[in-house]
Amino acid sequence: MVERKTRILFLCTQNSARSQMAEGLLRHLAGDRFEVYSAGISPSGEIHPHAIRAMEEVGVDVGDQYPKGLRTYLGKVGFNYLIIVCARAERNCPKSFPGVGTTLTWIFDDPRGEDVPEGERLEKFREVRDEIEMKIRDWLAHPEGELAKLKEKRERERRKRQGLEEAGGS
Repeated sequence: MVERKTRILFLCTQNSARSQMAEGLLRHLAGDRFEVYSAGISPSGEIHPHAIRAMEEVGVDVGDQYPKGLRTYLGKVGFNYLIIVCARAERNCPKSFPGVGTTLTWIFDDPRGEDVPEGERLEKFREVRDEIEMKIRDWLAHPEGELAKLKEKRERERRKRQGLEEAGGS
């Protein structure tokens, strides 16, 4: 019997930088264990050239990848994990995803941010790439840590709701 790989979807806003780098890195580091995808809520027309260059510098080719919309997969492909990698996508994405097991949130700075001078953008892409790689390596080594954080977050939310319900019901 062939064992199915764990499916991961990285999500950001434009699917042109962070989610593409995460897809390439996880595929490079553990593609034998995972089917890796990425998408954006409002995908751009291309992967940012600095993302491609930053990845080439560490031996990962993302040149064949391209921006895809969330609708490409939503309700059509099941994922074990949805990993949101940008704050805007976290705010704007649906609160529930059909066919998604666990949603994790790993927020990374936008290397294209307006506050990043053009002359420093490639270096910012490198920094974000390295942060994504460290996060992925840590998750691969200790996946239970992320699940424990998620469980704690849900418990805090449950307690908060109970407190509000109790206060509102008095």
